[in-house]
Amino acid sequence: MKTIRLTEKQLSELVQKVIKESEDDAPYEKGPRGQRAARSRADYEPTPKEDEIKTLFGKYQDDIPPIVVRYLRKIGRKTLTKRLLDLNLIDKETVNGND
Repeated sequence: MKTIRLTEKQLSELVQKVIKESEDDAPYEKGPRGQRAARSRADYEPTPKEDEIKTLFGKYQDDIPPIVVRYLRKIGRKTLTKRLLDLNLIDKETVNGND
């Protein structure tokens, strides 16, 4: 049997490495702000803003994947409006304050 001697720093690094590897098996990823990027509806806990976004889809709001709702929350209002205009899904006359 071999005896291995570790310093406190080495032990701490080893523990951190094991913890990091165990987190990689989780069904979600942590974003830069620490919020879980839910991949499944079971992990998904919407923020109040995400609840508002889901209401845009009416009766189909439960069919929208969580990652799509998170994406829509993150893009800016101007960007979304411009993309809808580019696709001719909304008219320029209906947009207030269009630059």
